Amino acid sequence: MVNSHKSEIREKCGVVGVWTSDIYTPYIARQALAALQHRGQESAGLSVLNSRSKISTYKNMGLVPHVLSESMLKKLGPGHMAIAQNRYATFGRSHLGNAQPITITHSKFQLSLGHNGNIPNVTNLKKHLGLKNSVSGDTELIASLIHKERKNYATWEETLINVLPHCHGAYSLVMVTNDGHLFGIRDPYGIRPLCLGRLENGWIIASESAALDATGAEFVREVKPGEIIKIDKHGILTSYFFGESKRHQFCIFECIYFTRPDSFINGIRIRAGREESGRLLGKRMKQLGIKPDVVVPTFDSGYPAAKGVAQELGLPMIDAITTSHYVGRTFIQPGQSNRISAVNGKHNIISDEIRGKKVVIVDDSAVRLTTSTALAKKFREADAKKIYMAFASPPVVNQCDLGIDMRAKKELPASRFEKEPFDIIEKKVAEYIGADRVIYLPIDETTKAFGNTKENFYYTPFGGPHPLRGKQEIFPKRKHKIIGKPKLCILVSGGGTNLQVMIDTIEKGEMDAEIVSVVSNISEAYGLERAKKHKIPTFVLPYKGKLSDKKAREDYEKQIITYIEKIKPDLIQLAGWNFILSESFLKAMQKNEIPVINQHPALLTTNASQLIATSQGVIPVIRGKHVIREPFEKGLAVSGFSVHQLLPGEDFDMGPVILTAEIKRHDDDTAEIWEKRINETEHLFLPTAIKRVLHVMENGIDISKGEFPW
Repeated sequence: MVNSHKSEIREKCGVVGVWTSDIYTPYIARQALAALQHRGQESAGLSVLNSRSKISTYKNMGLVPHVLSESMLKKLGPGHMAIAQNRYATFGRSHLGNAQPITITHSKFQLSLGHNGNIPNVTNLKKHLGLKNSVSGDTELIASLIHKERKNYATWEETLINVLPHCHGAYSLVMVTNDGHLFGIRDPYGIRPLCLGRLENGWIIASESAALDATGAEFVREVKPGEIIKIDKHGILTSYFFGESKRHQFCIFECIYFTRPDSFINGIRIRAGREESGRLLGKRMKQLGIKPDVVVPTFDSGYPAAKGVAQELGLPMIDAITTSHYVGRTFIQPGQSNRISAVNGKHNIISDEIRGKKVVIVDDSAVRLTTSTALAKKFREADAKKIYMAFASPPVVNQCDLGIDMRAKKELPASRFEKEPFDIIEKKVAEYIGADRVIYLPIDETTKAFGNTKENFYYTPFGGPHPLRGKQEIFPKRKHKIIGKPKLCILVSGGGTNLQVMIDTIEKGEMDAEIVSVVSNISEAYGLERAKKHKIPTFVLPYKGKLSDKKAREDYEKQIITYIEKIKPDLIQLAGWNFILSESFLKAMQKNEIPVINQHPALLTTNASQLIATSQGVIPVIRGKHVIREPFEKGLAVSGFSVHQLLPGEDFDMGPVILTAEIKRHDDDTAEIWEKRINETEHLFLPTAIKRVLHVMENGIDISKGEFPW
C-alpha cells in the first residue's frame, strides 16, 4: 500500500495511543505509527507524558522515520504514555501549523490530541468557543473546546461525554492528559477505524491492527461507535459511551482502498474482502459476456481484487504494469495537473504478454479517473487487442466531507452520469477513459464482499445517504422511560464472580446504575451472599422438578416472571445462570421492554454461522458447555468473550452480539492459565457491554425485540 499507484485520492490519518508500565512507550508509539504510514505522509508527530506530568510534543513535515528520529525521541524523553499521529490535510492547508498532535498546556488542565477523520462544518465548534473569523483546523477546535470545558466538569471523561456530541462528523481520536490519562474515542457512527490491543506490559490504541502487529501487541477488539476508552496511569482500562445511538456506518473506502490489506477490521481480514470483491467482479463479467485473455492488476491496491477476478475466470494474472517507487505516491500531489504528470511518469507497461490480447485491467476503485485514462492509453500503445477496465466498487458520484480528499463534484467524472442506469454509466465512463468496456461492482455486491449490507457502511461517495445530512434512522422507542438510574436484575446460579464485577463497577461510580435484585435458582449459590454483603435484595426460587417436565418448567418461570414484573427492572443480566429460559419467558420480558443479556466465554456470531473470522484466522464458533476448555483442547490460536442478547426463537447461545473481545493463546498457557485469562477478560469487558446496552436504552430506544443493530 505504501507504494500504491493511486493518483485518485488522498488517504486520511493514522493515530496511535500507548500506555506501558516501562518508560519506552514513545518508541512503541513510533513503531506503530510507522506501520500506519500509508494513512498519511505529509506530517508526523508524537506527544509524551513524562514523569513530571509534563506533555512534550514534537511534530514536523515528512515521513515517520525522518520526523521521529532516534535523536528526537531522546529529546522528548521517556514516559509511560504517548500518542502519535501522521496526517494528510482533510481540513486546513498542508503546513506545519496543521500538523498533529495538537497540544494545549496553558492551564492546570493540559492535553494533547490526535485526530483521524473530518468535521465538515466547524461553525458549531466556533460558536461554542466564541470564535468568528478563526481559520483553525477541526482538530484544533476539538482540542480547544475540550480544554475550555474541562473546568466545568469533575473529570476528563465527564467533559468528553458532554463536549463530543457537539462534534458533528467523523472522528477517531487519541488524547493524553497531564494528570495521567490516555483516551481512545470513536464517533457515534464509527466511520473511521480504531482498535484496542494488548501489549505484554500495556495497552495500545491504533487506527489499524497492522500497527498492533508491528509492535507485537495482540488484537483485543474494536473501539465501539460512540465509545470512550480511558486508560489511567496504572494501566486500568474503563469505557464510557456518549452521544446519540446510531447504526454503525464504517467507511467502505477503508475496506476498498485505505486500510492495509493485512489489517483485521470490522470483523474481516481486508485482503480476504478485496479478493472476494474480485471474485464477485469476475462473476459480473461472466454475466455480461466479457471474455478477456489475461488479468492485469493495477499495483498495489488492485492486486487482491485482480487475484479474485483471475480465480473466478480461470485466467492467468500478468504483472504488466511496472511501478516506479521513486516517483512517490501520486495521490498526494496537490493539483490535478501534477497528478497527471506524476501518473505518466510512474507507470511503465510491459507489452510482451499483452500484445494482441484482450486485457482486463483490475483496480479497486476509480475516483478522478486520472490513472485509468493514462493506463488505457498506454495499453492501447502496447498493442492490446481489447482493453477492459474493471473496478471492484461502484462509480464515484458524490464528494466526501468525512475524511477523503474528494471535495469537488466537478473532479468526479462519473458524477456527470449518476442519474443514468448502471450499464449506461459503465458505457460512458469507458468512452471517457478510452477503454473498450468498463465494469463496476454494484454497491450491494461490494459491501457483501466485506461481510455486511450497505446499510451498515458509509458509502455516500457511491451515491449513498449522508450520515449527518441524510434521513436519520428511527429505532423502536421505549414506551416507558427510564426513571433515575437504570435498574438491573441479575440472575445467578453459582459463585457470582461476574455479579461481583458489576457490584464493584457500580460502587466505584463507573456505571450509573443500580442492582435492584439478585435472583437465584439455587439456595446455596454464593452469589446470594455477595448480594447480601452489599445490601442488595435477593430472591431465591429453587427449581425442584425434572428438566424434561415442561409443565413444571412453565410454572416455575411464571413465578419468576411475576417477581420480575413486581420489581420492574430495566434490564436482566444472566451471570452464570444455569437454567435455560424458555421462549415464553423471553416473550414476557419483551412485552415489558426488558432486554435479557447473557455473557459467553467464547466468540459468538449473531447468526447461526459455525465459523467466525478473527485476527488469527477463521475458527469454529464454540457453543454449549465447556466453551472455555474446548478451544484450548482443540489447539485454537484464539478464543474470547462475548456479550449477546437472548431473543425468543433463537437457538442456544445465539442472538444479537453486543461486544466481543479476543484472547490469543500463548505457547506457555496451561489449561488453568488459559481459563484464568478468559475470566480476566470477561471481568474487564462485561461492564463495557452493559454500559453500551444502557446507553442505547437511555437514548429512549427499545432494544428488547432485538431490532437495534449492535
